[in-house]
Amino acid sequence: MAGQAVLHYQKNGKSSGGSLGPHIDREEGKEYSYRHADLSKVKDNIYIQVNQLCRTPYNEAIAKRIEKGYNHRNKAGELKAIRKDAVHSINVILSGSHEEMTEIAKNKLKLQRWIDQNLEFAKKEYGEQNIVRFAVHLDEKTPHIHCVFVPITPDGRLNAGYWMQTGKQLEEVQTRYAEAMQEFGLERGVKSERKHHTTEEYRQRERYKLDDNKEILQDLENLKQSDVFSFKTKKTALFAKLENLILNQDETTKKQIEALKSEISSLEKKLSSTLRQQNQLPKSKFLSQKEIEHIVQSVSVKDYFFNLMERGMVDFEKKSGGEFYFKTGTQKFSVSDKGYFDFKSNQGGQIIKAVMEMEGMKWKEALDFLQKFSGTNYDHLSTKIAEEYKKMEDNRYNLTAIMRPNNYAILDYYRSRGIDVETVKEHLKQVHYQVRTKGEDYHFFGVGIKNNSGGWDIRSTSGKTKLGTSDISEMGNPNADKIVVFEGMSDMLAFIQKGKDEGHTTEPNRLICLNSANNVHKFIEQFQDFKGKIYTCLDADEKGETATRQIKQFFPSAIDLREHYGIYQGRGGANDFNEVLMKEKGLIQQQNRGQSLRR
Repeated sequence: MAGQAVLHYQKNGKSSGGSLGPHIDREEGKEYSYRHADLSKVKDNIYIQVNQLCRTPYNEAIAKRIEKGYNHRNKAGELKAIRKDAVHSINVILSGSHEEMTEIAKNKLKLQRWIDQNLEFAKKEYGEQNIVRFAVHLDEKTPHIHCVFVPITPDGRLNAGYWMQTGKQLEEVQTRYAEAMQEFGLERGVKSERKHHTTEEYRQRERYKLDDNKEILQDLENLKQSDVFSFKTKKTALFAKLENLILNQDETTKKQIEALKSEISSLEKKLSSTLRQQNQLPKSKFLSQKEIEHIVQSVSVKDYFFNLMERGMVDFEKKSGGEFYFKTGTQKFSVSDKGYFDFKSNQGGQIIKAVMEMEGMKWKEALDFLQKFSGTNYDHLSTKIAEEYKKMEDNRYNLTAIMRPNNYAILDYYRSRGIDVETVKEHLKQVHYQVRTKGEDYHFFGVGIKNNSGGWDIRSTSGKTKLGTSDISEMGNPNADKIVVFEGMSDMLAFIQKGKDEGHTTEPNRLICLNSANNVHKFIEQFQDFKGKIYTCLDADEKGETATRQIKQFFPSAIDLREHYGIYQGRGGANDFNEVLMKEKGLIQQQNRGQSLRR
């Protein structure tokens, strides 16, 4: 019996916060969004760069596609405002029955063919220019693809209904997808028979399976007890769990999960409506100027934006002096005790105007909202952020994120040096950091390795940077009886890459990166009691020669590998091990050595 092809749609509103982006991109530090993934297999995931947007941060990619593609105008030729409840993106999950998908994933050629076929299907269905993510997840129970697209229609509207407004549309796309998957033993599933049952009968018949999931049920109960200010945060977390569950369930349970999500969304609308009714003052009541001033003064603009952050409506970006900066996919705000400023509209104001803009409320509704909000304090967040920035001032730099490399300018640089993307992703980290100079915060990032003193050696497109104390770095097997010493991390990566290309592993070795020839004494100090074999493969210049000589003086049995690989000064010789690899791959002629990034 053939397995079933699986195509599932998930609609998403304005892209600001939430856990879908971190879930798809496997963002480090946000593992809660992919808690069902096997973290040891995250490196096996495949990210297809369908277009330039796929190389852009998730929310930013969505915003850029809307900015470029949206062109819905009124009769006067003016660009129409996008509705606040508009669908900004659709996450399409492409997969199949567990058994069949497991077999596909075991065969690399078949897996690649399956990916290619899905990519061809997605481009044809949703438009290549609309796709902002095409991620193949191989680290969960059932292999699957997340294809996220922005629903820009051919005539420039932002309209999800163009693809999924009717049941017939959804049935037709399911059929087309099944036809595309036939060669992999996947076929169209049985059409739903839900129409033969009443709503209550259907819910009762479907509910029992999810009732066994105590974690989900507890989260649902907590959600029902939430107020409007914490509801969105809890809802986002619960939706992420439901999304993780859906791939590993049969069609019955999937439908039930979708019904539950719909129920939660209805609960949110009801809660919002109830809040407004509860806060509604009698129409006969006239608010004096003094009463209005009391309401306004009881709520800090800063606290309100921290609340927006907790609700997933804005993201915190940075703090500079007394100013806190927040952003959405398309907007950026500066917030202080004095008020806020919207850089996109070039306007700002006090708390009432902020609520009117962010909540989409009228003046009276904003006052009612603030009465309910009054007394909610976020000093703990403000204090925490201030403390972090004080540390940054003391240390001159502050790490803000450590993740798997995803910047394609840097990845392309390493590719130009013969080192493939997977090798970089396996062994380096993408490090984001802030540097404080003269009271201003500057944001940078690059890829690099952590050293034995807790510092980082970073490579970016603009050059090399050292964060913290300079020291050596280690890779490979820490218990190996063989050590290979390199001067820079590009040389060490090239050594690993050469092993992969030749079909053998370098794992039996302990690899040491000096990060600078000046750190040779630190290597000697830290490994003075090492009894195994030591191999050196440093540069062919004067510093490399001196460092090699120093190591051999302390470890007389150390073997210099440079001659073996043709690393020597003079015509025809390679300067370092990375250059050895480049010559083997015919890349050396493509490089301008005077201008290229070095190690």
